[in-house]
Amino acid sequence: MKEKEAIISKIFEQQGSNGCWKMLDVGHKYYPVYQHYVPNFKATLWTLILLADLELDPSDERVKRPLETIKNHFSDSKQGIYSLGNDHFPIPCLNGNLIYLDAYFNPSLSEQSLSAINFFSINQRFDDGNYIEPKNAYCKNTSCYGKHTCYWGVVKLLKGLSFVSEKERTPEAKSLLERCIAFVLHHHVCFSSRNPQKPLSNNIEKLGFPCMYKSNYLEILWLLKREGVYSRNVDEALKLLQSKQQPDGTWLLEKQIANMVAGVGSENRPNPFVTQRANEILSFFYNSTPT
Repeated sequence: MKEKEAIISKIFEQQGSNGCWKMLDVGHKYYPVYQHYVPNFKATLWTLILLADLELDPSDERVKRPLETIKNHFSDSKQGIYSLGNDHFPIPCLNGNLIYLDAYFNPSLSEQSLSAINFFSINQRFDDGNYIEPKNAYCKNTSCYGKHTCYWGVVKLLKGLSFVSEKERTPEAKSLLERCIAFVLHHHVCFSSRNPQKPLSNNIEKLGFPCMYKSNYLEILWLLKREGVYSRNVDEALKLLQSKQQPDGTWLLEKQIANMVAGVGSENRPNPFVTQRANEILSFFYNSTPT
């Protein structure tokens, strides 16, 4: 795909001599804790997600150094997960994204990512408007573990785990993946569990690519496809996707991620990356039998 190669070239043209992308200066109010996370979405974390979502060759040597840099920067050896210091601790979306990058670009998972999987297999919550289990210390982080567990955190853990090879899926990883999938299906991909006609979150029903810490129903369906999961609970989301196909067989980029090091297309215009995912999704689900 010519568009993809042009975008990838533009991304690497902006790579720094240290292998990273947009860096914070010493003295910046978010330095050093948020280094590689801020600014959104030009920092190294987000740029590596963009490259992975563009399906860059996983063996590309240009990503090895920056990936190790951010894994080491975010690694919390005391807790055994990736973190932003004490801010919003623990953060499932950050950990899911880093597990995704580690699994995508490396032939085997690092001890850091394996430890993070173990942590969230024990501590990740799946509350749906009320605390299913007694509140614990992590519920102080209401952004991620309020009465309704942050949906993005669950989806990003699902994404990271989906890219872990079968041979590296420990019992803990499999259990966590199953619970993430069940939570997504409980919400019919992108709808309120109490009002199935209401989107679960703002913009979740809009077609977008790539997805950073938030997600949308296109990415969620694509992840379910990766896992070979077909339930009747995805039917409304599939109908929504099919309804947005244009007469020429393409899909539009409805929600653009601003401020990346390279754009992937104009908003409300046919988009090859959205179209590719949509075709993959429909091809799988309409040739599968629901369970």
